[in-house]
This record gives sequence, C-alpha cells and structure tokens, in this order.
Amino acid sequence: MYEKKKIAIIGGGISGLSAGVYACLYGFEAELYESHHSVGGECTAWHRRGRDIDGCIHWMTGTKPGTPWRGLWETCGALSAETGIVNHEHINSCMDAQGRIHHLYSDIGKMEDGLLRISPDDGKAIKQLIRRVKIFQKVQLPVEKPVLSIREKLQFFSRHVFILGDLLAGMKISVADYVKRFRSPVIRQLLLGVAIDRRHVNTLFLAIACRANGDGGWPLGGSLRMARRMQQRFETLGGKVFLNSRVEQIVIEQGRATGIRLQGETSVRPFDFIVPALDMHALLYQLLQGKYSFPYYEKRFASIEKYPLISAMQIAFSVETDLRHRPHSLTLKPSLPLIAGGDEIAHVHVRHFACDPAFSTEESTLAVIWFVNFAYDRWSALREKSEEEYQSEKKRIGDRMLAELQRAYPETQGKAEVIDIATPLAYHKFCNAYKGAYMSFLSRPGTMPESHRGVIDGISNLFLAGQWVFPDGGLPLALLSGKFAIQRLAGHLGMEQ
Repeated sequence: MYEKKKIAIIGGGISGLSAGVYACLYGFEAELYESHHSVGGECTAWHRRGRDIDGCIHWMTGTKPGTPWRGLWETCGALSAETGIVNHEHINSCMDAQGRIHHLYSDIGKMEDGLLRISPDDGKAIKQLIRRVKIFQKVQLPVEKPVLSIREKLQFFSRHVFILGDLLAGMKISVADYVKRFRSPVIRQLLLGVAIDRRHVNTLFLAIACRANGDGGWPLGGSLRMARRMQQRFETLGGKVFLNSRVEQIVIEQGRATGIRLQGETSVRPFDFIVPALDMHALLYQLLQGKYSFPYYEKRFASIEKYPLISAMQIAFSVETDLRHRPHSLTLKPSLPLIAGGDEIAHVHVRHFACDPAFSTEESTLAVIWFVNFAYDRWSALREKSEEEYQSEKKRIGDRMLAELQRAYPETQGKAEVIDIATPLAYHKFCNAYKGAYMSFLSRPGTMPESHRGVIDGISNLFLAGQWVFPDGGLPLALLSGKFAIQRLAGHLGMEQ
C-alpha cells in the first residue's frame, strides 16, 4: 500500500484533465488549477450573439470504438457509448474556377475514383497517394506507457518495418512541395485543405488515413462540452478543480518542486508533486522564472523559422438558412488577394455545423472561415499602435470573409452576419498561448520529430504534460501527455506503470 501523495496539476486543458483523471486512477490526491473561468484550454468554445462558437475540433483521432485512442478518451470521460459521432462522407471539398464543387472522399475506393475523374492525367500520382494512405492506415502508435522496453521497441519496429522507407522519404518533403506533383489545381486544393502546407507530407498521409479508417469523426456537442465531460469524470473520481486560479510560481527548494503560489496570494500551497500542463513558454519563463536550463525548448524558441509556431484567424457567422445539403468543409481560394496581418493568404477553410444540434437548427447554423496566420507579432504591433486601426483591420477581413462565405454557399446571401473575429491575439489572451500558437512546434521537412522526455534536469518531483512535450501537438497527443506524466510519476515511486 502506497502513501497517498498530493499532486498539483497546472492547466485545465485536455492534458491537465487527462493527468487529473489518471492521477485519481493511480490513487493520488489531485488538485487542478486553471486560470480561466472554464476548463478546456484550447479545446474550447465561446458565446457570441446568442450562438456557441466552437474554437477547436475539426476532426479527432480516436472516435472509432475499439481503437486504443478511443479507449483513452473513454477512460478520461471525453467519449462514451452515448456520445454521438459524425463521420462525414467527404474529408474535404473545394470549388474550382467555374464554381463546381469537388470532393476528397473518406472511403478509399471512392477517393481514388473521384480523384481520377477530376484529373485522369494525374493517374500515377493519385495511385502513389492511395498507396501511401493505405500504408499509413496500418500505423498504430504505442499509447500504453511513456517508456518502452527494448523488447517492446523491437516488437513495435518489427510491426512497422514496412513503412520505414516511406516514413523517411516523407520527412524530407513538405505538403506544399508534395502537392506540386499533381497537375490538377483542384487536387492540389483538396489536399492543401487537409494538412498545413509547411509540415512534412507524412502529416497529410496520416490525416487522410485516419479519416479513411473511420477514426476521425466529429463528437456531437463539440470541443467545450467534451472538455467539461472530462472535468466531470475527474471530479467524480475525487479530483478538485479550481477555476479563475492562475499559478504565478512553482516553488523549487533545493532542486525539488514543493508547491505553487497563486496570483494574489503570498502563501505557498504545498504539494508532493507538480504536473505543469500549460503553454511551455509560460512554464519556463514565468512560472520557473527562467532560472533553469532547457536546451530542448531553448533551441526551438530561438529558431522559430526552423520550428514554427502556428496560429490562425477564425471568423464566425450566424447563418439563417439550412446548409445540411452543402459540404461541411470547403477549401476556397480567395476571389481576390487576401492579406491578413501582413501575410498573403492562399486559401481559406469554410465550415458549417449543420450536422450538430448543439450549433444548429433546421433553419439556421453556425459557420466559420478559418485560415493559418503566422502573423502574431504584426497583429500585436498594430494593436499597440492603434486599437482603432486594429479593429478596423479585423472588420475589413470579416467583411471579406462574409463575401467568400456567400460565394461558397450562395443561399447565405442576405442571410448571414459576422458575429465574431478571432485573430492570433485571441489565442494568446484566452489560452495564454505563446505568440498565439494553438499547437506545438511544427514538424518541417528535414527536421526529425523528437519528443521531450517529460522531466527537467535539476528539478525533481516535476513531471511535464501538455502537447508541447510532443512535436506538432494536437488533442490526442495532449491527452496522451497527461497519462504519460502520471505514469512517469508512478514509475518514480516504484509503482507499476
């Protein structure tokens, strides 16, 4: 029988909630501290003009029953047999220069046939794409524990030796360069709507493979409701959640994490272990006051060009018409050149939520247009210069996107209004995300993915969680990081992982 240890979890996003659930399952006493008024972190939604606006999930790995990832989501309370999952027929759609709609189908057979109909001249490249997707359909990342034994590593690599050549080849080319091998601009547009163009192309194959496996659905109710189900699971297990509670400092005594100090408090709250599950820049340079050496992260924060941080803009619309017959996701090349924060935007992503009663009725729905925007510094400089100019620029982009929405879905003409415009500054303000980054460092061509080992040299009793522990990040890895942090902690105490 182990002595019950007390753990402080800093951050109420998916990784913090996951860490909280697993801490309780391992028999620890866990308290979670979240600076915002709600859990969820970047897995969130907000309310504007009578509508909930989802700010996170587009599709999610682990929605297919019986898969290892689904088991993790169920353990943490995010999904259950009662959670409705929507698997769309199309992974993505796009509009050509003549206004015709084309689809990238989820079904692998329909996908190949559909692409060949779009461009028979691209037959060779299409067949190579399908072959790669089928290979990646068989990939299964280990999710059982953070450190595999030599025997377990050999077993994993023996099961995936068939993919090593393709995996290494894919690490050398970006999505943007890969799609150039297709002659058809329609196929290029369809694929660019699936994965970020700066990332290595394996991310494209994995994303398509996941959807083709039926394991990339949309959980009805969306992001924030899912996070709150995890909160309920944590509290049911005995965990405590403290909202509006910003941790200002992690107290280190003689190289050991011993407690936390909240903003506005002078006293220290003592804990046996600390699990930070928050933005890594904030952890290193605020909560730990930059007093420790972090080569893994220092190298990345100092080389943002090599390890880019991704942010985005999202414009939300209230649409007073039925869009259920329209593609749920549409990649669109702007009708006129679009500049946002100084960046030229090559394509935008139009989405509607008519499939989900939480965001729609038969007569109306939420719709959003979002696009990647690496312009945090320029948006910040504009706002510092003039709040009026900042708001004017937001309105200009909102008006432009309303026109693009009406081009994508003509029936919205006169029946849609802009209800919210979120710039990269919003991700920083509400999620404390460094430079508005909603994911970890992106894996670029020529950069081998590398995970952090989850502990910091010179500080004992501190175990890291959060998507920043992994390259690229994302919700599934955030979930896994919380589990792994507690398993590392358990292993430190001699408990079975």
